Amino acid sequence: MVHVIVQHKIGTWEQFDTIFRDDAERRKRLGSMGGKLFRSMDDPQSLFSVFEWADAKGAREFAEGLETHEAMEWATSGIWSKVCVVEEVYGVEA
Repeated sequence: MVHVIVQHKIGTWEQFDTIFRDDAERRKRLGSMGGKLFRSMDDPQSLFSVFEWADAKGAREFAEGLETHEAMEWATSGIWSKVCVVEEVYGVEA
């Protein structure tokens, strides 16, 4: 399984949330099978999104795409984001 993990440092929740939701159709078109959004308990401006992808090609196209980087810049007020494409090695029970 391929995943894209994005770490965001956001400005305002409202700005981030609008852009994040508006990007859902593009993620789906590129093969995203959904994901989850996490917020740091110690820093509410630090968010992590984890998406599952049908294949590495779509995941890389999303991660490296100009639209992705523009959306992240708008959603974070240019603060910063980090994107990683990873493959699952194995799962653990605990």
